[in-house]
Amino acid sequence: MIEVQNLHKRYDNIHAVDNISFNVKDGEIFGLLGPNGAGKTTTIGMLTTEIRPTDGDVNINGLNVVKNPLGVKMKIGVVPQHRSLDKKLSGRENISIMARAYGVKNRKKQIDDVLRMVGLHDRGDDNIKEYSGGMLQRLLIARALIHEPDIIFLDEPTMGLDPHARRSIWQKIIELNERGKTMVLTTHYMEEADALCDRVAIMNEGKIVGLDSPENLKKKGPAENVIKIGLDDVHPELIEKLNKITGVKKIQTVEGARTMELHIYAEKGEELSPILIDEIKTTGLTIHSLDIRKPTLEDVFISLTGEKLG
Repeated sequence: MIEVQNLHKRYDNIHAVDNISFNVKDGEIFGLLGPNGAGKTTTIGMLTTEIRPTDGDVNINGLNVVKNPLGVKMKIGVVPQHRSLDKKLSGRENISIMARAYGVKNRKKQIDDVLRMVGLHDRGDDNIKEYSGGMLQRLLIARALIHEPDIIFLDEPTMGLDPHARRSIWQKIIELNERGKTMVLTTHYMEEADALCDRVAIMNEGKIVGLDSPENLKKKGPAENVIKIGLDDVHPELIEKLNKITGVKKIQTVEGARTMELHIYAEKGEELSPILIDEIKTTGLTIHSLDIRKPTLEDVFISLTGEKLG
């Protein structure tokens, strides 16, 4: 359905997107996961014809985004990161503008249908100034659906929303996918990618550094457990000592909000943690926190890049 081959976008000497390739299957929820500045939004911009690639090919349902942008636009709906709605109008009027632009027939019925689909049918005639953040995001989804596209692109669909509104948007994405829509979303929330996506491409500095299902990405991590230890400081001698302990597979140092964090990838974390603690105590460092768990997508990202996702 979507084929991306050797895609580049350069701005002068900056590689915003650097030679990425992937495909999205029919009926899939596909995620681009990474921090701000990773190249996710630029990638979506090229896939949706808004940004012209420097090099490479993108084909959507057999249509090339550079050679046939109008044909591609008829096949896709886009929910942008920044809300582009007219605050002087009602929800229904905002959708009507897009419906006319696409030449939608039976506009009133179609607008009713998409408003009902996102749970806004009873608020469609209200001015959007009265809408909450979650309602505005649902309105953008309704607008993207007005011409019945095969594929929906969502750029950071829950950024800035409270937990309740975020869950509501997740449910709408799942419902649309169950209706047969292929969904492509960007996010920097690892729990969002984990909850929604069939497959995830992890992006960093314009490159794809990992691509698989969330479960498989976590299984590919360095070890069975991640032991996170918050300390006042970390020095090379400590890491050298801890690396010699049987069961330790990999150690990374990550700067936390208030402490330095050791991320220790290890087998049998519950058994190993007392040994690690005893070794750390011999250095005189204070342990501020300890967490033992299975790897998350954020742990996979840290393992691949040495940086935090947020």
